Order: sequence, then structure tokens, then C-alpha cells
Amino acid sequence: MLVIVVLTVMLLGYGVYEFAAHRQRVKQIPIRIHVNGTRGKSSVTRLIAAGLRAGGIQTFAKVTGTMPRMIDDEGLEIPVIRLHPVNIIEQIKVFRFFARRKPEAVVIECMAVLPEYQWICEHQFVRSTVGVLTNARPDHVREMGPSLENIANSLANTIPAGGITFTSETRPELLDIFRRRAEENGSEFHVVRHNEIGLEELRRFNYIEHPANVALALRVCEHLGVERETALGGMHNSFPDPGALKVYRVVHESGRRILFLNALAANDPESTLQAW
Repeated sequence: MLVIVVLTVMLLGYGVYEFAAHRQRVKQIPIRIHVNGTRGKSSVTRLIAAGLRAGGIQTFAKVTGTMPRMIDDEGLEIPVIRLHPVNIIEQIKVFRFFARRKPEAVVIECMAVLPEYQWICEHQFVRSTVGVLTNARPDHVREMGPSLENIANSLANTIPAGGITFTSETRPELLDIFRRRAEENGSEFHVVRHNEIGLEELRRFNYIEHPANVALALRVCEHLGVERETALGGMHNSFPDPGALKVYRVVHESGRRILFLNALAANDPESTLQAW
């Protein structure tokens, strides 16, 4: 019995120490950007990181989408090797890796799905200075709820306290949910429109990038002091997410040309229709 008590106390003590150490590591990184939403999280995370790097801000990023990756301040990608099922504790380990390199900024894609875990990821782990919400669409309904309002309320759990939040969501009723939560958290709230990016600027990407994603990432970079053209240049030269929308031209043996649109990352009806 005594052994069990001693081991329990030691385990609790280690947990308290590790949590305090994590908080200290977080404080050492002045710019912390937390990206959440239904679609486009990985792409927006990559775009923001590329734009900040181009602006001379030492930036590390972590994406959890099609292929989990950490991206260093040179844009090199480091695979995240998982020896166990996905767990949000992974974010603490990522911060440990980042803090050793003393970056000016980190861009983290939210990896939580359950509403309470999304809250923990933001308010206990990342404690972001800039929150980013791409959109709210009908996905993960078993975890977040059957309606778009349920999903928006869940995603709003990552709106930072005392920070600033940007979103490219367009539905007024969902924006109201985000705006109310931002007010409760003392966070500034800004809506980004997809028409803030021009067609010519989009054509410079070597894959199909959604206007809303680029406009959202650009607004974040501009907020942090990076000029528009500088940020765009970094984005155009960056590697896209493996799940990014691409068109492949296939020549059939009969000579017919077939276009294959890789929209497999769009796994909800609304996003699939938009890609089409």
C-alpha cells in the first residue's frame, strides 16, 4: 500500500513539474498562432509559416493533416513519428522541440476534435497570441454535434484569451458565435473575405489554393508586420500540404485526355462541392 501511495505522489509531482516546465517553454515564444477550423487548417498553417519566414521572422510550424509534420525555420519538413494512437499530449512534446530552438513564432494546427480537448489545447497547451478559425462545416458531427452551430461552438474553444482572432467563415449566424466567444475572452475579432486576394496572385501558386485560405494567411502575416508581397512570395515558394487540391492530366491509351482532380482531403459534402 505504501509503495502505491509513494508512486502516486511521485507521478503527480512529475505531472506538476512537467506542466510548469511547459508553461515556461510557451512563454519563451513571443508569437504563438493556433489554427483551427473544419477545412483548410493544414494549408493555412503552412501558408502563414511561409509568409512569416519570408518576412524574416524565425518561425516553426506543426501540421497534423494528411501527413503530420513539423516544419523548421528553413521550411524543411520533419515527419512526426507516432508509436501510439493520436493524443493531444503530442503538442507538449512539439513545444519542447520548438523551445530548444528559440523561435520568434510558432504556427500550430489544432489536432483536437472533442470540444473539451480543443479548449485544453488552446488554454492549457498553446495559449496563443493569434487565433485562426478557417471555417465551420459539417464534419466530425459525432464528436462536435450534429448542427453547424454545435460545430462553431466547439471550434470557438480555441479563441485565445486577450489575443486576436481571424476567421474566413462567412455565415452570419456562425460569425455571431465566434464574435461572442471572442468578446467573452477579451480577444479582438476580425473577419477576412476571400475577395481580398486577386486572381493573378492565386495563379502564381503551382497548385490550386483556395482564395479564403490565402487571404486569411495574408491577413495574419500583415498583422505581424510582414508586407503583403513579401508574404505572398514566401507562400508561392512553399511546399503545399499533401492533401492540397491538384489537377492531374492523364492521357488515356486511346489518346483521350482525362483530368483527375485530387480533392480527397475534402471529406465533407460542402467542401467536396466547393472543390468541384
